[in-house]
Amino acid sequence: LISEKVCIRPFRTIYTKSGKQHCRKIFISDIKSNLKEQKRALIKLVSETERGKNASVDQTSLVLSSISSLEALNPTPNPATSPLVSGPWSLLYTGAATAEDVEERRRREGVVGTTITELTGAASKGSAPLFPGGDPTKAAPLGRQVTTKSGLIINNRGNFQDIYADQGKVENRAEFDIFGKIKCTLRILGSCKQVPAEETDGENRRIAVAFESVQIKVGSLGPLSIPLGWTNDGKGPQGWVDTTFLDEDLRIGRGDKGSIFIAARRSSF
Repeated sequence: LISEKVCIRPFRTIYTKSGKQHCRKIFISDIKSNLKEQKRALIKLVSETERGKNASVDQTSLVLSSISSLEALNPTPNPATSPLVSGPWSLLYTGAATAEDVEERRRREGVVGTTITELTGAASKGSAPLFPGGDPTKAAPLGRQVTTKSGLIINNRGNFQDIYADQGKVENRAEFDIFGKIKCTLRILGSCKQVPAEETDGENRRIAVAFESVQIKVGSLGPLSIPLGWTNDGKGPQGWVDTTFLDEDLRIGRGDKGSIFIAARRSSF
């Protein structure tokens, strides 16, 4: 049996074989090279899933495995307080670890929250079927009905997450075309704040989010702004996200409702 122990040393990491006291030094340059290769492989993998919406069970399994590998190599300590977390991000993949996570998110968000989440690409079917319970007689949430019509009535042009932690602002945005002609934008605006490290095992990785309004723009009309204070007992949709991997151009996060997402800093890829 081989046991691994990670220690801080001049060479950053040491692996030891129990019983033989044999050490293998891993240089920082090797770690960075491996990190770059894993990032490239993950981005290629998710590019074949239409941001997670069409991910098969096998693809989802591979994505989750790749995510876990990258999380173990996270180069940014305390990512929630790092300036790298802020900026304009494009969603490359959204999903859930299990079908149960998908159903739990839908239950907690309700009809309004689920529709908003699905429309902005803040979650995907993950390993769950398009039809709840696998029953095609049961309608999928409105957001899923709309976003899966890509290339037909509605063509999704992109999903975005913009975070400005220093200003306490966050925005989820979906851009799409109707009938290939009418450009539309759905923006969900909210506030965010860092959660104390004491609540997350001593590491600053969590940001709490409260969404306050939705703005809809259709062609030259709008935007129409709809406040969300009437939902969730007057508090509006709320949640949190843990940033589990962060560097100059890639961010991986896990949400409170079982969601997992991968985002690239715009213009990075």
